[in-house]
Amino acid sequence: MTLARTRRPYLSRLWAELGRMGGEHDAFIKVIIVERIFKSTVLIVLAVGLLVAGNKGWLDNWADYAETQLNLNVGRDIILQLLLKVLVYIGNFNHLTLVAVSAIAYAGLEATEGVGLAMRRRWAEYLTVIATGILIPYELYEVVLHPSLLKVGALVLNLAVVGYLAYTKRLFVGV
Repeated sequence: MTLARTRRPYLSRLWAELGRMGGEHDAFIKVIIVERIFKSTVLIVLAVGLLVAGNKGWLDNWADYAETQLNLNVGRDIILQLLLKVLVYIGNFNHLTLVAVSAIAYAGLEATEGVGLAMRRRWAEYLTVIATGILIPYELYEVVLHPSLLKVGALVLNLAVVGYLAYTKRLFVGV
């Protein structure tokens, strides 16, 4: 009984905090909103294009060219191969469908972040920080392993987004 009473105020406070509206948007928040909405739109267009190109048979040539030009080394990572085989086995999806569905799911996450931030929702600030922060170690690994200007730019942008939102919005203070 005492445990239930101690949980309720915390959950009530958490629910109220997540439902609270944030303050007015400053310029950086507006940039984040536009970037998230734009990225989600591009991802959906690319996913649909991927499905069309796969059905037409254009993808094999493009994939070989991209792998050599961008040094992707797609087929060499054993963990990626195992994960892909498990997902293909479980979902009975081919590789093309799996990539397209993943792109659409990621686009949905980006759109949710953008729309939530535009609506000044506190939960969107948390979602943006957590979803962006989870990928930073992988991006850092990629920058160290295969540095490129695009990868460094994406890492710096994501570090700026996480740092700005976490610090200025005081997201994890008192948690």
